[in-house]
Amino acid sequence: MALEGFSDAHAILLATHVCTSGDITDLPVLRAKYPHCFPLERLLRIILTFLPESIEPSQYVDTLQQLSSESSNADQDQEIDISAVKDFTELEARKRVRKLRLRPLKQDGEEEEGLSDPLTQFIIHRAHLIDTETSLQPLVLDLLIPFYNQKPVLRTWLISSLLPALRLNYEYYPNRDETLSLETLESLDDQTAVNVLLSIAGPERNDMDLVTNLRGLIGPWLYGSNRSKRRRLNEAAQENSISFIQETPKPKTIEVAGWEHVNLWLLSRSLVDYDSVVNAFVNWSGPEDVDMGGYDEGAGRFSSETSKELLNRYGQSGLSVIYAQADSSNDLLEGSFKILSRVAELLALEECSYLSTCGSVLPAVDFDTELISSASRASLLQNALMAPENPLTAPSPSSISFASALLLSLRILTDLGHVIPCRALANMCLHSSKEIQMADLQSVVTSTVKQPRSSNDWQAVRQNLLWLRDWQTEDSDNGWEGPSTHQGLFWQLPRDTVETEILKALIEAKGYQLVVDLYISSEKAPLTPTQVEAAVVEAIFTAYDNASNGNRTRGGMKKAQDILQSFQPHFPESIPLKQINALITATHALSFYSLTLQHGVPFQPVSIRVHHDPISLVEKVLEQNPKSYTKLDDLLSIGRNLVSAGLPTPPPTTSEPQNTSEASITAERRITSLAISSALTSNDFGTAYSYILTRLTPSNTTQSSSSSNPDDITWRAVYNAGRYRSTTPNANIPLSNQIHHLSQRMELLSLALTLTPTPDPLPEILGAWRRCDEEISSLRAREQTEEDLWDAKGDSLSSVPGGFGPSDSERDAFDTAQQRAARRARARAAMPHSHPHEAPMGLFEVARGAAMALHKNASSLRGSAAGSGVGSARAAGGEDDGEHVYMDDGEGRVRKRDMVSNMVTGGLASGIGWVLGADPVNR
Repeated sequence: MALEGFSDAHAILLATHVCTSGDITDLPVLRAKYPHCFPLERLLRIILTFLPESIEPSQYVDTLQQLSSESSNADQDQEIDISAVKDFTELEARKRVRKLRLRPLKQDGEEEEGLSDPLTQFIIHRAHLIDTETSLQPLVLDLLIPFYNQKPVLRTWLISSLLPALRLNYEYYPNRDETLSLETLESLDDQTAVNVLLSIAGPERNDMDLVTNLRGLIGPWLYGSNRSKRRRLNEAAQENSISFIQETPKPKTIEVAGWEHVNLWLLSRSLVDYDSVVNAFVNWSGPEDVDMGGYDEGAGRFSSETSKELLNRYGQSGLSVIYAQADSSNDLLEGSFKILSRVAELLALEECSYLSTCGSVLPAVDFDTELISSASRASLLQNALMAPENPLTAPSPSSISFASALLLSLRILTDLGHVIPCRALANMCLHSSKEIQMADLQSVVTSTVKQPRSSNDWQAVRQNLLWLRDWQTEDSDNGWEGPSTHQGLFWQLPRDTVETEILKALIEAKGYQLVVDLYISSEKAPLTPTQVEAAVVEAIFTAYDNASNGNRTRGGMKKAQDILQSFQPHFPESIPLKQINALITATHALSFYSLTLQHGVPFQPVSIRVHHDPISLVEKVLEQNPKSYTKLDDLLSIGRNLVSAGLPTPPPTTSEPQNTSEASITAERRITSLAISSALTSNDFGTAYSYILTRLTPSNTTQSSSSSNPDDITWRAVYNAGRYRSTTPNANIPLSNQIHHLSQRMELLSLALTLTPTPDPLPEILGAWRRCDEEISSLRAREQTEEDLWDAKGDSLSSVPGGFGPSDSERDAFDTAQQRAARRARARAAMPHSHPHEAPMGLFEVARGAAMALHKNASSLRGSAAGSGVGSARAAGGEDDGEHVYMDDGEGRVRKRDMVSNMVTGGLASGIGWVLGADPVNR
């Protein structure tokens, strides 16, 4: 019943006053008295505008329920306190009413769909006001609890907006400095909300944070994906972004689209926080594993088709996480095992996984090779891993089997010391050529050798490497001499190639006995003896080439020597092993000499193998090691071993092939010639002269004449020695020594005449010989002059004052000496023209005469006594018959110099043209 004198304007002002006071229990009575003034929408707007937000909802939710009920039982006779407005006149009340600015029930930007109910609009708007004005979100929950069961829109809003905010700000991370308001949260699209809600972490973060956020924040948030406001935000965000996934079709349902952002976030997060993502896959079962706080009583939110699609996409994200990792470690590998096992379990594909296989027994892997091989290199890029048609990550029996085989391979490779990411391993298996797979296998074997292992360990390593080839057991059909019929890491390589690399690894690891047991002595040896021998030879050369010192008792050379000694008895007829033995022997001998190559590079054994002419290294030894020419036997042994090693040792003047015997003789001559040159450089003519007589004898020259190559080495060495001139000043050398030295040089030049293979150098040799002859004649004349002066000085001593003159016998002796000197002078003068009516000797007679002279001298050097030398000279020359002039030196000895001088000067009498075989001008 209306009050007397109380207008509608007064009633409205009274309602605002009641709300401002915080107690709205009188509103139902006031509405009952003035129903035409208070339709539900206006009354709710008055409450929304004037009721303080800090009032606890428990004080007014009953009133709201009573007002929203159509069967209101408010007592119209109940007294109401109108003192606050009774003094206003009608005009004043109307003025105040017109000044009222009531808030709309529907919040700005709020969705239209499902909000036709004024009470629902009021509650959502009231909730936002409470959050904005007080930040007391629990009060909002108290406001919604009495109504959400009757209002589906309120239930959705409570679960998808209020519940995530409450859990984030009050339950999960209560110590955060900043809280997330309802207004901010509701302004986010799904992708942004996923990034925000999953990335938040408290100061005491643990591995379960992500699981909790997925289950308690993301699950409720995506419950509201169908809200019209959310759809509008998502569409706007999608228009302004680029899809992360290549060739991704539009999701069939909105629910799938929302959870797609979660899958992508997990993939991206795994690159920086792998452990928490692994823990999420292990402890979270996917989109249906959410915590709605008990506010959703529905048994299932998704259809069976949608549920299957969501689970498959979640499983694909797990496989994508495995392939996406660019690094590799034991922890990461174990995490990948957990993810794959969990994915297989969720998708009921556990029988396709081989991860449960006992570690000591490797499985025979089977999958659809054609399907997996269809994956391109781009399929392993991060932005393609989540593509629905990616055969590597789209859940299927083959993708699970292939991934499990990769992870088992990664575990084996990690144990072998070869760490590689899963993505690279997949590329190796699917897209590598035969050459690349060979290089990868060698890299794996190299890593394996670096770790010490026992014989039993190496047998297990061999089984593992054979399994890695094609993921099959040893007794399966796995392609012995060609690519395997199954696809593994090295499936394009024949099995014997893999066995050969294992053999090399065993040799590298010094498992020589195991190699013998497995590959030589075994009745079922996997390799032929030829293959084993080739592998042994390669292993020796590898150790040899890596050696830094040529001493075979140290480093790589010792290893090469040990390998040779271990396997040579099993291949006694092996030519390569014999050559290697000679090479190691030569290298070891060279190691005792100081040797530096060009640009100061120290000598290393590999320098011998790569050198085009290893014999030339001996020349560097002679240059860099003083007095090394005295160790000729050692140097000759090095040369012979270099030839026996099968290395190229071409003679300086020809590139024609030689057999081993010829090459050895040539090498010895080269080294002897080099030693002679080194001795001459060191001013040691005596050693050079001795080497020529003992090493480069005419008998050796005769032997060499049968060679197909002309002996251009020996005669040059002899000729160079014959041209040698001592650097010591002649004033410091006795005349007898000078004469003896010149006599030796002339003998060497005479030998050079017999050794030269062509007539071209003969004029030069004869010219040098003539100069020596003239010099020795001058020295002998000087020697005789000094002797005469000495004799004269001795004679003058007897004519001193008071002395006696020479006796008759002394005068006779003096006259005899002068007569002998005069005869010698006349004989020397007459030798060039001793036979004026005969043509001089030809070139080869000169050479033959020189050889005879050398032979006599050489016989004398080899130990003939002085007396026997006289007899030999006379026996060889016979009596003077007038056709050959043999001069006696007064003691009965034949002077070979005079003999050779006679031949040479006679040869030069008619000019050099005659010496070369031309007819004499005057016969």
